[in-house]
Amino acid sequence: MLKKIQSIIYKFNQSLLRMAENTLNLTSKRATDQAENNIPKKKTKKQIGSLGQSEGCRRKIAMVVAYNGKGYFGVQVNPGFQTIESDILPALSKIGAITQAEAECPAKMWFQRGSRTDKNVSAAGQIFSLKAVLVPDLIIKLNEELPPQIRAFGFVRTTNGFDSKNWCDSRTYMYMTPTFAFAPIEKFITDDYRTTSDILERIRAILKKFVGTHKFHNFTSGVKYEEACAKRYIINFECSDPYVRDGIEFITIRVKGQSFMMHQIRKMIGLTMAIVRGYCPESTIEASWGPEKVDVPKASGLGLVLEELHFLGYNKKFGCDGIHEPIDWSKHKEDMDKFKEEHIISSIVAQEKEERVTFNWLRTLQNHNFDQNRLYGPEHPWYFMHKKLKKMSPKGTNENEAASVVQHSQEPDLENQQTDTSSLVDHSEKSITLEPILCSERTFNVCSKMTDPSSSAFDCQTSQSLESTQNSERTIEIFSNDTENHFNNVHDKVKLESEETKNNRQSQITSN
Repeated sequence: MLKKIQSIIYKFNQSLLRMAENTLNLTSKRATDQAENNIPKKKTKKQIGSLGQSEGCRRKIAMVVAYNGKGYFGVQVNPGFQTIESDILPALSKIGAITQAEAECPAKMWFQRGSRTDKNVSAAGQIFSLKAVLVPDLIIKLNEELPPQIRAFGFVRTTNGFDSKNWCDSRTYMYMTPTFAFAPIEKFITDDYRTTSDILERIRAILKKFVGTHKFHNFTSGVKYEEACAKRYIINFECSDPYVRDGIEFITIRVKGQSFMMHQIRKMIGLTMAIVRGYCPESTIEASWGPEKVDVPKASGLGLVLEELHFLGYNKKFGCDGIHEPIDWSKHKEDMDKFKEEHIISSIVAQEKEERVTFNWLRTLQNHNFDQNRLYGPEHPWYFMHKKLKKMSPKGTNENEAASVVQHSQEPDLENQQTDTSSLVDHSEKSITLEPILCSERTFNVCSKMTDPSSSAFDCQTSQSLESTQNSERTIEIFSNDTENHFNNVHDKVKLESEETKNNRQSQITSN
């Protein structure tokens, strides 16, 4: 009995020992595991690879495109009008880069343009950002579907959040115009006109006035002086040396700015032309930045070209990270310059020579009053030009006679006028005593007819002026004599009608 009790106690003790050993082993194992977990592990670097073309995949890209804007109503899609994007988007859909639904609604593929261009405005380096399928030979296939005046040159992979409009730091535009657009108003303009160094220096001095941050509410439409969007920053405004193309002397004006409003560049250049030609003083520029409304002329859109978009901030942040490519088109510069010369510059020169766009636009400058007071009423907006021309009038001309010319330049209506007709005779007599080529609205209208390219008088005058400078002076003299004869005829007509009116009145009195 005693032995059985001893064996039971022995077995119990052995089981307690085993339990204690198991507990000790479990505790030590947990401590070891925790210690191993506390040891920091070395991080392995991931292998970073450059972004390939990923053909067949959908990727965000930036694509450079150049186009001639003649015949297009701007770049942005506008239903019912022919635009640049209305040709590019269907072409991308045909080659499989985007779907038909995305072509109809570009926002579905995050489509954006770097800068908008207006009607008939060209671009030598427009940037489009979009998410497209990178089909093989995308640029080659796209150009096969585009018209000859639109060409794509290349694309680069970008970040998913890239936007060609918001990431663009600044924009550079060029404006190509004949030098006779800056000729003084007293000059007789022909194709053989050549500018002078003094005029070029004055152009450059006026362009520098626009550099900096100013309120350009008078250089666009729908923007008030108080609005924040009226402030724009102009970085650079330069004028090139003159050069001759097809017998016409041109200059190229380049402006670089952070951003531009609609018509802003064309109005800045139009105001510069008006100042150099003598229609308004240089103080008009400062007046246009003030709260008052200023009538600023808008130059023709023919010579305006979007030359380059700058992405310095994007290239600094992502262009050197080893993954993304910088937005740089230097490898396509030769092809882009060739397209610019053959399809943009040559088109501007040909259209200017055939249609005389700038010449016809210059004739509209006399319709603007700028910031000058309309001393003679709203029907005489050429007050400042009249003041300048009056100073050039021949010696011996009475100032009162000069003032009466502008005041009574329009022909009187004898049928509806009830006042004494003797005053009309006096006014017409005064109008012909002054040299008619200088200070008269009727003279300006005659000049417009004689400088119209479609008229025979223009061809005659141009052919004579092209012979030599002496012939040009003789042409101006002939023009002055013709204008004086015109006023003499008007004077005789008014005098004859006034005599008939007096005779009718006397006959009525006699009959009564």
